[in-house]
Amino acid sequence: MDTAFDPRGFDPRTEDSVPSVMPDDATATGADVAVEAAETRLTASAVRELLAALGGSIGDEDELVVLLQRAVEIANDAIEGADSIGVTIDLAGQTYTAVHTDSRTLRVDIEQYDAGDGPCLHAARTGDTVVVDAETSAERWPRFAAAAKDEGIKSFLAAPLFTPDQRLGSFNLYGRASAAFDRVDADVMEILTTTVSRAIGDFSRFKSAKAVADALQRALETRAPIEQAKGMLMAIHRIDADTAFHMLRKQSQTTNTRLRDVAAEIVETYSAPPTAV
Repeated sequence: MDTAFDPRGFDPRTEDSVPSVMPDDATATGADVAVEAAETRLTASAVRELLAALGGSIGDEDELVVLLQRAVEIANDAIEGADSIGVTIDLAGQTYTAVHTDSRTLRVDIEQYDAGDGPCLHAARTGDTVVVDAETSAERWPRFAAAAKDEGIKSFLAAPLFTPDQRLGSFNLYGRASAAFDRVDADVMEILTTTVSRAIGDFSRFKSAKAVADALQRALETRAPIEQAKGMLMAIHRIDADTAFHMLRKQSQTTNTRLRDVAAEIVETYSAPPTAV
């Protein structure tokens, strides 16, 4: 997976975007739930199962980042034509990429943000799902189409993220094959984004749009200690990334301490030189 940043240089709208990882058994199960729900209907039990696969309810903005990462992993596993995936936040005058799978998504996102329009921003601002091939979108979104062509992207699916009170952004799939996405893929994305949006809605219920956008941006900027702490716990306890994160989360909830503060304390503890005897 290519996580190298755009060689054109750093851009504040993408430089803090968190890379997602390939799905594990937990996200594969989530993909199965999402596909099954799309083929039948979104029942209450399916929502609970999918939310559990996403990591449960959101306690703070750090857990929101994790939920978005897991959603990207599930989409990657559920939709065969998705070669690259990203999540755009378009809220309270702020537009940035929160999660991505590779640098290809960041390069195309930057062109859309600079142009002020494109499939992901259209989905975010209208609430409509967009399924389009890059070539046929050239007249409507010329800058997006040119950037997509440069990156070898031929197909695009953008599904909106929104709550009853706020339009949050969009969930974006990029395909290297023509006509990579169909109605079934759009239905799967609707199930996934509906569940993600409900979780975000619970988190943001008593917050302004600006507060949510600012909090998420801060979480992205201060993500390093959480990833470092996870890596340390994985090495020390010989556990996987999910188990390491659950350890961090449990400690955060037990001590009523912010997740990033728990992580920073673990990094400091295990990075300190041994005390001389």
